Amino acid sequence: MRRLSLSRLILSLVLLFTPLSELGALAQAAEPTPKATSYGIPASSQQLILVLTDSWQAIPAKLYRYQRASADASWSTAGQPIAAVVGRKGLGWGRGLHSPADTNGDYRVEFDKRAPAGIFALGTVFGLASESQARHWLGGLRMPYLELTESIRCIGDHDSQHYNTLVDIHQVKSDWRDAPNEKMREIAVTDEKAYQWGVFINHNLDANPQPRDKISGSCIFLHIWKTPDTGTAGCTAMTREHMVEIVRWLDQARHPVLVQLPRSEYTRLQAAWGLPVAN
Repeated sequence: MRRLSLSRLILSLVLLFTPLSELGALAQAAEPTPKATSYGIPASSQQLILVLTDSWQAIPAKLYRYQRASADASWSTAGQPIAAVVGRKGLGWGRGLHSPADTNGDYRVEFDKRAPAGIFALGTVFGLASESQARHWLGGLRMPYLELTESIRCIGDHDSQHYNTLVDIHQVKSDWRDAPNEKMREIAVTDEKAYQWGVFINHNLDANPQPRDKISGSCIFLHIWKTPDTGTAGCTAMTREHMVEIVRWLDQARHPVLVQLPRSEYTRLQAAWGLPVAN
């Protein structure tokens, strides 16, 4: 019999005695996103969300969905375009799967109210419902899912080792200041139900070719908007109905990615990034 390492033994015991309802929060630490080894849209990606704005400063956006059967296949549309909004100050380059050589160097920073431009993998889906309720209401769920209990936080303290991750404060040792962190369930219940449904955008993570830093921002999501004219603190938002539609569509096995750009940058980078034609 192969001997278990101490770390694997501890993880096995944690999983054995952790209630199933809490395993979703634990998954963020237990199963980190695999490290991307090259720039651009991964060949394995078969789902693409493209968000375009009229300028770097614009708040309104148009969201398009595409899918393909393989890396060699063309992108085809999936559903109708969706109205969306980005940051209150528009877009700024983020840290994701795109090459820094493709940017103008004007990167977004924490609290500047700009949503990240670039290419990003999409991660955990979250919501108020339990996982079983979510599967029932959605008619299925093909992404990792996290129920927003009272103890779920998105860590915004850049000095924490958990910076820019979703954690259950009862499952990990605290090394953060409380002030910069987001109480996810509270926002989902009180702030126009913005986080009733959402998706974690893998911006500024060590899994990206551009590794995580302390200034580029944290806790960036797709979520429900307040109004069609209200920009966000740095996320991309839409109606509840459209958010649910996207959650139903996303499939982890198809490695979905998000591309956000002003239309001028989309025109410049379309061929180089292998992006589909958007009207």
